[in-house]
Amino acid sequence: MGVDVVKDYVDEMYGWVPSEYRSRVVIPRSPLILEALSVARDKDSSQIAFRKALVRIGRFLAYEVSKELPVEEYWVETPLGRARGFRVASDIVIVEVLRAAIPFVEGMLKVLKDAGVGIVSASRGPAPEFRIEVNYAKIPSIDDRIVIIADPMLATGNTLLEVTERVLREGRPSRMIFATVVACPPGIRKVLGRYGEARLYTAAVDPELNQKGYIVPGLGDAGDRCFGPDHPHPIR
Repeated sequence: MGVDVVKDYVDEMYGWVPSEYRSRVVIPRSPLILEALSVARDKDSSQIAFRKALVRIGRFLAYEVSKELPVEEYWVETPLGRARGFRVASDIVIVEVLRAAIPFVEGMLKVLKDAGVGIVSASRGPAPEFRIEVNYAKIPSIDDRIVIIADPMLATGNTLLEVTERVLREGRPSRMIFATVVACPPGIRKVLGRYGEARLYTAAVDPELNQKGYIVPGLGDAGDRCFGPDHPHPIR
């Protein structure tokens, strides 16, 4: 029963992915990802529980991403003989979009431990313009490297477009991957429509945005749920 429930739910989510991009979106059929996602969705989860859920999802998604990474084969000497060994590509840069991506990328780095890390601080303005302001960007060289841009929420797509343009100023990656916790059709269409060779890995796809540009049902404001709202109790 459990396997069928997970398969049916993931198939339902694929139904919300625009058909022309379905082959480039990966929603893992993983009970462990859905379990962590359920904790993140729960409005009663504490900040600590929410952050831990994002760490777990980041780790599990990184395992899924690793399935398409280049692999080098070599021979390893065991105590009793020789065996074929395998080494996964390490020429990877993960770009995290502050601030909600911090625990998400923490989980990814537990798997892709040799990856370089870039940081972009970006904020989205209010509806209907949803203007993006980038306050800080520190990105290593990406020439001929696999680039994973990680942001928990792919809603309107405006933030990922702006961040990706900043990243591409640093060179030409060999491969571009987007990693999110929850994505929505408008964002998928906008981002994958702009970057024709990119792929998206996400724990979930939800059907719609509300008037404020938040994913519904989503999981709320991921930054606030990770770290609390800005200055709720100012010191005077």
